[in-house]
Amino acid sequence: MKNVPALIRSKFHLSTLVLLCLLGGSRMQLVAQAVSSSAVAEIVNTELPDSPMPVSTSQNERPGATSQSSSVPSPAPNPNYRPMKVREKLFLYDLIGPGAFLVPALQAGVDQSRTLKVPYPPDGFVGPGNHPAHGAIPEWGEGADGYAKRYASRYGQYLAGTTLRYGLGELLRQDVTYHRCDCTGLLPRVSHVFVSSLVAHTRSGKAVPSIPAIVSPFLASEIAVKAWYPARYNTSDALRTSANVYYTLPFKNLFLEFKKR
Repeated sequence: MKNVPALIRSKFHLSTLVLLCLLGGSRMQLVAQAVSSSAVAEIVNTELPDSPMPVSTSQNERPGATSQSSSVPSPAPNPNYRPMKVREKLFLYDLIGPGAFLVPALQAGVDQSRTLKVPYPPDGFVGPGNHPAHGAIPEWGEGADGYAKRYASRYGQYLAGTTLRYGLGELLRQDVTYHRCDCTGLLPRVSHVFVSSLVAHTRSGKAVPSIPAIVSPFLASEIAVKAWYPARYNTSDALRTSANVYYTLPFKNLFLEFKKR
């Protein structure tokens, strides 16, 4: 029994020693982790001597750098090929402007005063009574009533022809609007009016024969023949009546040429 206290004391000292060793090991481990973390952070923050420097991609940070858009000049607008909005305005002007009413009035007056050959037509005139001596489309008669019918017919052909001319011009990518002459003097400007009536301009500004201006009068006359002309008229009559439209093409352009700028 005498050895019991000594045994207890020896076990207590042994436990204390083991506890101190464990605490010391944990402290050493924490110190090692702290040292390793600080070393890694120092390595990461340190720039290697052979590593390339970052290059900025901003053009403003590079001296003497110019933007690509400023180095390439924008193409100058072509004066012979008007923008789409300008062509739309001129198209509406052709439909409801002064020329839209004056040109059909002139054409209807020519049709009204045309002397007819007797008998007309060769296969007999539709309806009883005296046949009119004047007026293309004799079925429409003479006087104010006949002129009103001829004017309405010519105005309808004008609307159809103008719409077809601009529509075909857009399909062919041509500017069919009238361009004033840069010249001076009466005769040069009048000559320019007559020539430009059958001329269009491509997107490059080149002057070419205007297919829309050549074709649209015949197509408009064909619409009139099929829509409101008497039944005896056919395509050959449309070709004949469309020939009467070409002489009036320059009159509207004359007004545009000498209109006050």
